[in-house]
Amino acid sequence: MNIRTAFLFLLLPGVFAFAGVPSGPVQIWVSSQADLKYYQNMAEVYRQKVDPAFNAEIKSFGFMDMPTKLSLAIKSGIEVPDIVQLDEIFFSLYLKGNVPFVDLTDRLQKSPLGTGILPQRMGLFTWKDRVYGVPQSTSGVVLWYRDDIFKELKITPNDIDTWDKFEAVGRRVGSGARKLIALDWSYLEILLRQRGFDLFSSDGKLFADSARIIETWKRIAGWSRDTIGVLPDRGSIFEPAFYNAYVTTNGILTLIGPDWFGLDMIQNFDPGHKGKWRAMPLPVWTDSLSRGRRNTSSFSGQGLVIFKKSMRIEPSWKFVEWVMSDVDANVERFLQGNCFTAYKPAWADLRFSRKDPFFGDQVLGQLFMDIAPNLPFTVQSPAHAAIANFLRENYFTAVLRNVYTPEDAMRQIQETMAKMAAGKKP
Repeated sequence: MNIRTAFLFLLLPGVFAFAGVPSGPVQIWVSSQADLKYYQNMAEVYRQKVDPAFNAEIKSFGFMDMPTKLSLAIKSGIEVPDIVQLDEIFFSLYLKGNVPFVDLTDRLQKSPLGTGILPQRMGLFTWKDRVYGVPQSTSGVVLWYRDDIFKELKITPNDIDTWDKFEAVGRRVGSGARKLIALDWSYLEILLRQRGFDLFSSDGKLFADSARIIETWKRIAGWSRDTIGVLPDRGSIFEPAFYNAYVTTNGILTLIGPDWFGLDMIQNFDPGHKGKWRAMPLPVWTDSLSRGRRNTSSFSGQGLVIFKKSMRIEPSWKFVEWVMSDVDANVERFLQGNCFTAYKPAWADLRFSRKDPFFGDQVLGQLFMDIAPNLPFTVQSPAHAAIANFLRENYFTAVLRNVYTPEDAMRQIQETMAKMAAGKKP
């Protein structure tokens, strides 16, 4: 090596720093303490198995805080993340204009993830035929039920395997403080998807399936009127207060929710009933208007995206690709009570056949595999987050309490969103 070449090598670190290529750790933002611990562990395993030089700094924000933190980082350009764990609904907030995340379409086509991820889930982070994220769960929706109360009342899963039969049993057992099901705003989207419809179409049209939306919404409202179901005081089954008021007192027999809802929330919010919960496929729709007899649906679900202005795109992608395709990493996410992986090649691992003591030694992994082929294909819309917020905060409960009809609620949502699109105050 001559003197000039040696001098250039000495200058290289400075040249790269001047060019803006950082030498610091990959910044990963996640949305819970459980995910913080998981990704800290996975970063260490990745260093040991793949890249000894890999370094990551992982920060946890509250689930509802993540969009605010991310929007501030995007606007300010200060302390921006490289990798972000984002929810399907919140992802829709970033689909107006230029999407601020790396287009992973070509990378996925060359990756095991391209064919390995369950196809129905790829729509979570897809917009205008480009893919911006990798989903980490199937989010297959099941009916979680209290097996001990079912036995007490002589109810079996076969007694409620259609919604008509479910309602008949609900009218029979619903009395006083005990109800067959607790109601939640998420059920409208879940049951629509189960029937083969959605709140918006693949081309983004809001309430394209308006007749089926109205019909489904009225059906859920009927559960409240007929004492089949109860609407929690705060209108949500995703809050600790709901469990203290209804679940721990044995007042609720069933809940509708995806894999992560049972593996995480039910276990953490209702530890006193360990061994008494079970899961079964959703009761099916038997009417002539529903598209098939799908025994599951989907709701929400998180995945990983890479910030477009990241200076560490390649090391970020390599980590994302590994953590989403490594069998042990996928198994750990399931065993730690997070979710059931959407990466199909991992399903052959025998650890997914473990018996879960919280659910009476039921093999939940097998249930999630069985229903996976029936999952609906998910589509995205820039309006998704706004619609979810309107349902959660304003309209779902109001319809069930007869303040509005579904038609009134949908009209008001459309009018408000039209004003927002025109830049007017709603």
